[in-house]
Amino acid sequence: MLRIVVHEKGGRTQRFNFEGDHFSVGREEDNDLVLDRVNVSKHHLRFRRHGGAVEVVDLGSTNGTYVNGRKVGEPRGVRRSDRIYVGDYILMLEGDDDAIAPLERAEVVVTGSDGRPATRAVAMPPHPVAAEPLPPHIQRMVGDGGDDSGLFTSARRMPAPGLQSSYIDRITNRVLQTVLVNLQGLDPSLGRDVGEAEREEAVALVDGLLGQMRQAGELEEGVDADALRGSIVRELLEIGPLAELMKDPQVQEIEVVGNAPIRVVRDGGTAGAQIELVDRRFSGDRALTLAVQRLARKWSFYSEGAQILEGKVDDGFTMYALLPPSQVRSAVVHLRRNRTDANNLNALCDEGVLSPDMAELLQAAIRGCRRILIVASGATNLDRFMGAVVGEIPEELRVLAISDTGTMGAGRSGWVQVRRIGDVADTVALSDALGVVLRGGVDVLVSQRCRHEDAATVMDAFAGATRGAIVSLWGIDSAHGLWRLAGLSTVAAGAISALMTSLARSVDVLVRLSVGVSGEPMQVVEVIEPRVRDGGELDHLPVFRAVRTENGTTEFRPTGTVPSFVRKLAEAGIAVPTRMFKAAGT
Repeated sequence: MLRIVVHEKGGRTQRFNFEGDHFSVGREEDNDLVLDRVNVSKHHLRFRRHGGAVEVVDLGSTNGTYVNGRKVGEPRGVRRSDRIYVGDYILMLEGDDDAIAPLERAEVVVTGSDGRPATRAVAMPPHPVAAEPLPPHIQRMVGDGGDDSGLFTSARRMPAPGLQSSYIDRITNRVLQTVLVNLQGLDPSLGRDVGEAEREEAVALVDGLLGQMRQAGELEEGVDADALRGSIVRELLEIGPLAELMKDPQVQEIEVVGNAPIRVVRDGGTAGAQIELVDRRFSGDRALTLAVQRLARKWSFYSEGAQILEGKVDDGFTMYALLPPSQVRSAVVHLRRNRTDANNLNALCDEGVLSPDMAELLQAAIRGCRRILIVASGATNLDRFMGAVVGEIPEELRVLAISDTGTMGAGRSGWVQVRRIGDVADTVALSDALGVVLRGGVDVLVSQRCRHEDAATVMDAFAGATRGAIVSLWGIDSAHGLWRLAGLSTVAAGAISALMTSLARSVDVLVRLSVGVSGEPMQVVEVIEPRVRDGGELDHLPVFRAVRTENGTTEFRPTGTVPSFVRKLAEAGIAVPTRMFKAAGT
């Protein structure tokens, strides 16, 4: 149980349950705790669970938030004995939750840089609660060694291949949490580069903690201390077992779910893909989260507090990560290796994602600042396709690029890169920021995986606020894509039909991206021109289609439809050969 205790100066004391992962405090009614005083901001602060602790985050309040008399700038961990000052109120935490337990202190022998051992006072996180009993199917796998201690250890009960000890996991997590508490700069979420001296200090502290555990009898006989030390150091300072797997050129995909054994998909050559369960895994969600945050920070798409992280990482892989707390019980990470960087559409032609004629049409539409809508199914690598599309945008155009982390188009000088995911330090609403940029003048608006936050701006761009637009979002087909974009931009159900009609009149070309007709990982299955009949009925006229032939190969075939915007491109001096639109036999 965790509660927020509120002491009002000259008033009463109240208690409020803190049951979720976030607890907001402020003057507005939408807060979890409403403090109706003028010296409390509308949205003053937020308590949040993070890394096994509780942190207080000031939300840009006018009068500030103070912990034990010191003003809060960055997110700060708080415990049971801390006092949080908010206007005329004092807030404290109470309950038996380990996240707010006071830190214990212990003496640990640590080898210094001079090679001499010395005693060091170390803050120790509270011991975790006892692990849950092993699932019945695991018990059957490892058998009963006649020990009823409740510990599942490599010394007392030998696990099956690929299945490591939950006891070792608890040891590893204890060491990880202790080192992170004492050397907070190792946490990639803080945004600091870890120097060699700090790495050496971390390794020395790991050695000291393991030595203390051995002396205290916490490390049982039979535990391979060297292997345990190596595993802890790799999780603490590197990316754990991912590093070796990502370096293997045969590994095409990696899936990690919490501390379960890692699944990989290897390139089997003529035999096809081979799925394998390897004997490597993380010790738990904390270690996996560290690896994900470290990769995202290195490749500049980490956002503080983000639970969804997607982007290009080492060795040609793209990472898709979902971190706790979320609806999923454990951290989930997928890594997929790309064949090429695909910085333009021609590179995707070489992979069979689309045909050279389709690429030529899209390239002309991009150069001519037309309005392009890309609708993708959830199983495709939309971000990679968008990377190839934006690679075709001419350097001289003024571009506003919107993405979750604001890193789309990294390296393109002069682009206005906008982060969609909010941050506690934001003082300007996203809609206001976008409005200022649009009023200044934009040639092309790009929205990667458009969401509710920027849908209204996208609709403005399609309506003429920008010369052109390239927008992507998730959808099953062209009709569903138009419907989704209209729905994202309004809360009025009755307006969606009218907005769809407006979109169909504005969109020049719609690209439907999905799994290929012959099982390809990603393919442009249709290029479509939306049109509106006189009666207001919508037509979705295919210009190109991907077709599976009788011998099982894929062909991209024109339908005979010539998009109406081709004439407008010609008037602007951008020629598109009409021969590419001729259907077979015509």
